[in-house]
Order: sequence, then C-alpha cells, then structure tokens
Amino acid sequence: MRKQHAAFLAVLPLAWLLGACGAPAAETEPVWQQQLPNTGVYMELSHCMLLSEEPVTYALSREEALNLSEHPALQVEGTPVITLRGVEKDQVELRFSENIADLYLYYDKVMPQQDLDFVLTQGEDGALQYRLDTVYNYDFVVTTPEGADTMLVICYRDGLRDVPPPPEED
Repeated sequence: MRKQHAAFLAVLPLAWLLGACGAPAAETEPVWQQQLPNTGVYMELSHCMLLSEEPVTYALSREEALNLSEHPALQVEGTPVITLRGVEKDQVELRFSENIADLYLYYDKVMPQQDLDFVLTQGEDGALQYRLDTVYNYDFVVTTPEGADTMLVICYRDGLRDVPPPPEED
C-alpha cells in the first residue's frame, strides 16, 4: 500500500504540470456581440477566437454570381457557439455557404444537419445556442415580423478550413 501511495505522490506533480501545459480553456465570455439591425435579435459569439468581422462578397447562387453583395461575416478559429436571444427556433434558418475564391455562395444542395454539423440547445431564459461542430461556413438567416438579418460564420479549426488555401507561388 505504501508503494502505491509513494508512486501516486511521485506522479502527482507530473499530472499538475501536464494539466497546466494543456490546451487553453475555451473562451466562454462573448468575443463578439451585437443587436441585429433589422430584427432586433441579440446575437453573441463565444467559445472561439474572433479572427475578423469584415464583410465578405456574397451571391445567392451561381446564376446570380454577377449580382454580388457585401454580406456580414464573422471569421472564427475554434468551435464557436452562437447565442440568439429574442427569437424562436422556427425564425432561424441555418444554411451552408461555399467559398469559391473568396466569393461566398449560398449552397442549397445540403442543409446543415442538427446533431451532426451543429448542436442546438435552448437555455432556461429562452436563448438559442448553436454549437458549430463542422468546419464550414454557416449562414444564419433570422426572420421576424420586424424584418430579416443574416450573419455568415466562417469556421477554421486546427489549420482546417472549408476549402484548401490556394497554393503559394514560388
């Protein structure tokens, strides 16, 4: 018994050291938050690192590729959690958008699948939380009687992104 106790005490400092050197804790505080302009819905982003909040060039389809617009976007590293307050589940549509040479297109062939691409939970306060588990581009479309808002969340994780980066020129 004493040998087991001594072995445990010898390993304990190593366990503390490894725990201290582990991956940084996920950021649970919002790294971005905003009241959406047309719907009044409150949106926040947490559990990730915000890389950019610059708009991106967007088209609704390949056929409308000449009809481009600026689309609000958040580029993030990690496994983001989007929290929406002041909206019901049926007022939120989650879409994929594909990235073709920095042009983002609504991808209508497949829709994000709950419990595969994202996990949706509802808090006691009624807030909807979407944990985005797949490295891709998620377009949140929020529609209420007051209007509609969109926000594209572009996910990166461990050097992965939705499409490989272009080859570097020599």
